[in-house]
Amino acid sequence: MKLHLSPRIQINTLVSLVLVFFCSSSFASIEEPEEGYVEVHTNSLVEKEIAQDSLADYKIRRENHGIYFGLEYEDYVPVSFVSINDGKTYQELFDGASLPIISLAIDYKYNFALGSVAIGGSYGMGSIQDNRSGEDRTLEISKLMATLKYSMDNIMNEPYVVPYFGMSMYKMSLTDKSPTSTINEDAPVGYSYSVGFLLQLDWLDRDTAKAATFNYGLENTFLDVFMSQYLAAGDDTEANMESDPIWGAGLRLEF
Repeated sequence: MKLHLSPRIQINTLVSLVLVFFCSSSFASIEEPEEGYVEVHTNSLVEKEIAQDSLADYKIRRENHGIYFGLEYEDYVPVSFVSINDGKTYQELFDGASLPIISLAIDYKYNFALGSVAIGGSYGMGSIQDNRSGEDRTLEISKLMATLKYSMDNIMNEPYVVPYFGMSMYKMSLTDKSPTSTINEDAPVGYSYSVGFLLQLDWLDRDTAKAATFNYGLENTFLDVFMSQYLAAGDDTEANMESDPIWGAGLRLEF
């Protein structure tokens, strides 16, 4: 009787031990994802662990707090403006043409069951130049605004269309230029309102939108279309920057 193992049995035993050791080490090195996280796979390789809520619809995954960043354009016409330079009206100086204002805005938003409330501020600038009055005239405007908005962004699972309403307090500074003088003036604090709707753009490229949510926390990208009106402020001795209802548009990002 042979008491030693044959070479074939020795090799088989060694291979079995190696396989058992390798498998044990591999299973020991695989960590379970943290609770609330899932693994995303591509070509059977684990790429990244992402928050499970990020895969849900906006209505489910959104948190209580968020931030808006916005770039806005307004077709502003100060219908009651009268120049201190010579007493000419805006209609006489610029024939009622619009003064385009471009603004940057940032808002803090609080989300709740009926939608969201946002409070924030914006800064905008614009100018218009014409010579229809018989001489070159320029009106430059800078605008500071504080705004409170209510948005109905919790109606659908995804906010494809979001109606909103806002009230603002504005402060404008003016530079009124003629060939002979330049007058700087601060208009009194006034109020304005706006109504509009946000159109979600994520559906144009859903994969890219999801990647932006995973990687950068960008919840939504919106086209912002709105109508606003600036109300009269101050007395007859101060610059009146009221307007009729005017249209505006912009881009709004939600984080």
